[in-house]
Formats: sequence, C-alpha cells, structure tokens
Amino acid sequence: MSNSVSSDLFEIEEPKYNKNISNKQLLMGNYVPPIDRLKVISEDEFEELVEEWIYGYLMQKYEKVQKINKVIRLAGSGDKGRDVVAYREYSKDGKEVWDNYQCKHYKDTLAPSDVWVEFGKICYYTYKGDYSVPQNYYFVSPHGVGTKLSDLLMKPEDLKKGLIENWDKHCLKKISKDEIKLTGEFKSYVELFDFSIFDSINPGELINQHQQTIYFPFRFGGGLTRKPERLSKPVEIKDGEQLYIKKLYEAYSEHKNEEILGFSQLKKFKFLFQHFQRQRTYFYQAESLRIFERDLMPEGLNAFEELKDEVYHGVIDTIYNEYNDGFERIKATTNKASSLVLGSSNLLIEFVDVKDKMGICHHLANEIRKNPDEEEVTWVMNDEQ
Repeated sequence: MSNSVSSDLFEIEEPKYNKNISNKQLLMGNYVPPIDRLKVISEDEFEELVEEWIYGYLMQKYEKVQKINKVIRLAGSGDKGRDVVAYREYSKDGKEVWDNYQCKHYKDTLAPSDVWVEFGKICYYTYKGDYSVPQNYYFVSPHGVGTKLSDLLMKPEDLKKGLIENWDKHCLKKISKDEIKLTGEFKSYVELFDFSIFDSINPGELINQHQQTIYFPFRFGGGLTRKPERLSKPVEIKDGEQLYIKKLYEAYSEHKNEEILGFSQLKKFKFLFQHFQRQRTYFYQAESLRIFERDLMPEGLNAFEELKDEVYHGVIDTIYNEYNDGFERIKATTNKASSLVLGSSNLLIEFVDVKDKMGICHHLANEIRKNPDEEEVTWVMNDEQ
C-alpha cells in the first residue's frame, strides 16, 4: 500500500464541544427554534396549535370587538371546506359571523394548485346554503404560502379569475362525489362572490402571537415566560381565610391560656400579633402561585395541588409530634416546611421560595382533607387526636 496520502483526504482533530451548558440543556439537546419545530410537528399537533392560538391570542384580542364565542374543529371528509372555525357574536342584522382557519400541513409553501379546491368548496357549499359565507377565511400552514398564491390573495379579482379558469381541473370532480359543474346560476354566484375574505397567516406571525399565550411553553418549551404577581395581604380578613385564621386564634389562645377571638385581643401580645401578620403574608404569598396557575396556565395541570400534597406529606409527622401548645406546633411545622426540598418536576417549582412553603401550611390548614386516610392540618390537638 502506498504511503502517499490522497489530496482529497485530510487529518481531523478531536471535535470540540460546548462545555458551558446547563444540565437541562445536556438532557434536552440543542435548542430548536419554534419556527423550525413548527415544520416538523404532526398534522394533528398543528391543528391543536392553531386552536391554542385562537383561544389564547385571538379570543383575548377580540374580547371587546366582536367577541369569539365558540371554536370548533371539523375533522374528516365531511367538513365541507371548513377546518378550525371560530364563531363570533352575531352581526347587527342577525347573521351568523364566523372565521375559518384552514390548516394545510404541507412540506412546502402553498401553491394555488394546492388550494383551488378549497376556494371551490366555500363557493359551492355557501351557494347551496349549507352554511353562511365566513367573514374571514385564512390559510394556515407551517411553511406559509408561496409567491403565486400570496399575489392572488392580494388581488381578489385575479383569484376569482384563476378559480374559474382552473375549475374543471381542480374542482369539478373533487368537491363531492358528484361532478360540480361551473355553469348557470352557480357560475353567476361565483362571479359575484367576494374573494377578499381569503387571506393567510404567516408562520412567523403565528409563532409570535402563539408566544403570547399560556400554551406556548407547553408546546415549544423554554420555560414559563411570566412570573407570579405577588399578592399583598389585605387589611381585612377575607371569607376565604376564615378556617386557617380560626386555627391560628385557637393556637394563640392555648399558648396564652386565654380566649383570643380577633385582632383587638391579639394586639395585646406584640410578638403573637407580629407572628399572625407574617402568617397572613405567607398565605397570600402561596395564594399568588394558585392564582398564577389558574389564570396563566392551561387547565388540568394541578401544579399547586401537587405542591400542597408534597408539603403535606413533608410536614404531617412534624404536626403530630408532642408540643406544649398549638403555637409551638405552628412554629415547628412552618420551620420544617421552609427546609423541604420539593420535586423539581413541578411546573411552579422555579417560583417557590421559603415564604411559599410556609404559606402552603396555612392553605392546608384552610381546608378539610378530602381523603379520610389523611389527618387534618390543625394546631390544637384535643384528647381524641
């Protein structure tokens, strides 16, 4: 074998890699921009994303202007040219107002030949009276629309002319089982149809607007983009605080060996009053997490309930130890809670601090346990306990 090395071969050095990455990045791999991930998700996932965009962005945007009342997805061959439909409030003349979002999960930009039949379906089924003409009709595609289709969408008369010219090739035998001929009254209907209702949603625009919804991090990752807005405790005790407040008063009463039922009596004891104020601060600190999940995260995650369950099992043995009185039990329990290491998989964990964990103790005390096998979180134990 010759010792000479071919001119098209070269020696390589050991590959370098980025050492300045987090464990999370190491586990998840390189970050893929949402605009690129949009191009590889499945057809069903893409339609789900469009629904999320409508619910999370458009519904908020149009809340005060022709509010969207209902969103439905029509699947299968009987959709009659409708895909994801958003129904708005009725117009002043009582007509139904709706927008259609036609999802086209193609591997390339949309060309006119891809969608002539969609224009034909809308014309045909509105002519028949199966449904009313939509207020707006949008094509939504991971790759967007190509130049030719984009030009036609901006020139409704050219779009109409193109549909008529391409009817026999793309619509005649593809709208229904029967041939749909463009003749007579139907042709006149198409010639008078308002083709300005058709438009498209640019993929970049779709991603930017989806990013403003609660669904974005659950679809594309990257973590929650907003933080909980921390609540301050109100001056007046609210109805929703009554149970844990009652239990605090009972603990203070046991500690001082005299009945304490409210502010005026508690104020006599400086350190107890200060402790009481801190516990209410902690309660509302944790309440911020509950409201954050309720308002800014999709339903069904139960992240706050999972936090409560973790804290419960972390402190319950501490609660049921022996103490001189209920006040000592509170201090031991909240101290134990403050040192708990909670599961890293919880979606709220990055926001949880010491005050949250102590506040959750009072959320637990503010409810009656639904599971009969679990003890109540209380501070004053009677003989039966």
